[in-house]
Amino acid sequence: MRLRALAIAIGLCCLAACGGTESPPPKPMGTPTKVDDVTGIWRSIHQNTLELRRNGTFVLITSVSEAMAGDYSLAQDRMTFFNTKTCGGAQGTYRVQVAPKDRMLLTDADDTCAPRRMGLTSDPFVYAS
Repeated sequence: MRLRALAIAIGLCCLAACGGTESPPPKPMGTPTKVDDVTGIWRSIHQNTLELRRNGTFVLITSVSEAMAGDYSLAQDRMTFFNTKTCGGAQGTYRVQVAPKDRMLLTDADDTCAPRRMGLTSDPFVYAS
């Protein structure tokens, strides 16, 4: 009888361990509808940090180049970065997809500024704050 009770207890523990909590599915990504959808601090797996401010300015910190700062504009699914001191007068335009306060992806870069392009497109960004 004791052996049977022990076997049942072990079985229940195994079932409980396997039934861990599932994380919710990721939010769907889409075209930002307003600047607030992209503002905030975003980080990538390679420790790039992108701060997009509501006033249209940004700061990009990467491990492979100097920190960059400048301005950005948002129009439908395109984000344009400009007035970046380390990029001369080069503008860079990217396709942006976002799940607000969750994830952001910049792709289809039309940017001759290699450090900015690499910092913005090497990985997806995750919302930090």
